[in-house]
Amino acid sequence: MIPPCDILVLGGGIAGIAAALAISKELSPKVPGLKITIFELHNVPSTSGGAINLNPAAQRHLHHLGVLDELDKMGADGGAEVDQVEMFSIHSGRRLGRVDFSGKDGKGYGGYKARRVMRISLHLALLATAEKASNIDVKFGKKVVDGVESEEKVTIFFEDGTNAVGDLALGCDGVHSPTRMKLVDPSTPSEYTGICFIQTTIKANRINAPVHFKTTAMNRSRHGGLLTTYCHKNKEDIFVAALAEVDAADISHETFCPRNRDSIRHRRTTSERLRDEVCERFNDCGIPCVQEMLEKSLNWALYPVYQLPPDRKWHTERTLLLGDAAHAMPPRDESAAFALDDAILFSRILSLYIHQPISDAFAVYEYIRRSPVTKAYNSSNVTWMSNKGTGRWTNRLEEWMTPWQLYKDKKARIGAWEFDASTLYIPPPPKEPSLSSLEDK
Repeated sequence: MIPPCDILVLGGGIAGIAAALAISKELSPKVPGLKITIFELHNVPSTSGGAINLNPAAQRHLHHLGVLDELDKMGADGGAEVDQVEMFSIHSGRRLGRVDFSGKDGKGYGGYKARRVMRISLHLALLATAEKASNIDVKFGKKVVDGVESEEKVTIFFEDGTNAVGDLALGCDGVHSPTRMKLVDPSTPSEYTGICFIQTTIKANRINAPVHFKTTAMNRSRHGGLLTTYCHKNKEDIFVAALAEVDAADISHETFCPRNRDSIRHRRTTSERLRDEVCERFNDCGIPCVQEMLEKSLNWALYPVYQLPPDRKWHTERTLLLGDAAHAMPPRDESAAFALDDAILFSRILSLYIHQPISDAFAVYEYIRRSPVTKAYNSSNVTWMSNKGTGRWTNRLEEWMTPWQLYKDKKARIGAWEFDASTLYIPPPPKEPSLSSLEDK
C-alpha cells in the first residue's frame, strides 16, 4: 500500500492548522515528499471570535505541536495565565465557587494551568509554527464548493474555479462545514442552540470600581451567564461575553445582524442596541465593576452558537471530518482542546496505519474517538442549558447547588485536563481482516 503523500486540509482555523502540524510531525520521517496544503476560506487570518480558554490539556497539546513557544513570544498578546475560574451570583455578588486549574501543588496538571487568549493570537501562533514546516503550504481565499472521490484520489473544487487533488482530505472547516455538506454528510446541517454570545472588549483602566475577580469570572444570572476575563498578560483589556438566550428569528434580524455591513452608522447603531440588550438582561447586577463594564463598553458583536447532532457520519473513503466540522458542541473549557485532541490522535493513527488503506485509519480513529466525543457533547448540553432564562427561584436554587455541582464534576474535569492524545494507546494494525469493519460496531 502506497503511503499518502499529498494531504488536503480544508479549513485554516485551529483544527486545520493543528492537523497539518501534527501530520507533518508524525509522517515526515516516514513519507519522503510529503505535502500538506491548507485551504482557508478567508483572504487573511480571521479576527472573528473572542477570548478562548486553553485548559491544561490544550496547552500540553500546543506544546507538543510547538505552538506554545510562539504564543509565549507574543508577550502580553500571548494570553493571561488562569489559576481559576471564579463563579459569582451577578444579583448578590456572592462567590458561588471556583474551577481550580492549579492542582494540589499549585503547578497545574501535568505542569500546565489554563490560559485565556484572544482567538486571533492563537491563530497567528499556529500559522507562525506552520510557516516553519517545509512541507506545509497555506492558501487563502479558497471556498470549497464540491468534491469527488475515486479509488485512488480525492478532488476538491473551489469557488474561484480551481481544484486540488490529494490522497486524502481533512474537513476542518467548522460547524457550517462545506466539506460535510458537500462530500461527507449532506443530511446534517448545523443546529442553532438558542444561545448567543454578545461580546465586547473594554480597557481595564476605564473601570473605576475594584475588579471582583483575579483573572476570569463567570457571573451567573437568571437571564444567562456573563463571562468577564482578562485576555492579555498585562491585564490591560477585559473581555466581556453575555451567554444569553436569543430567539432564532432575532439573530437574522437587521437589529442584530445588519446586511449592509458597509454602513458605519448601521454598525454603530447595532452595537448600541446589543449593549442595551445586555444591560436590560443583567439590570439587576449587584457587582459594581460589572455594571460599569456593561454601561461603558462599546463595539458589541453577536455570535450565534451552533451545534451538530451526535453520532452522525464522520468520513467517506478518503475524506475525514475533524473538530467542529464533525462534532460541534456548545462551548466549554475543553472546546479548543477537543480540536487539538482530534489532530494529534488522527495523525498518530495515520502514521501507525501508513501502509494500510486510508479507510482503516479513519475507522480506527472513529472507533477510539466516538465515545468520548458523544459523552462530552451530552455533558456540554446539560451545562449549556443553564444559560437559558429561568425563574427567580429556580435561579436561586441553581446558585445554591453550584458548589455541589462543581464538586460532583471535579473528577471528570481533572480527567479531561490530564488527557494526552500524544500518548493514548492505539491498537496496532492487524494483518487481516481490514479494520474498516470497526466502523460497523
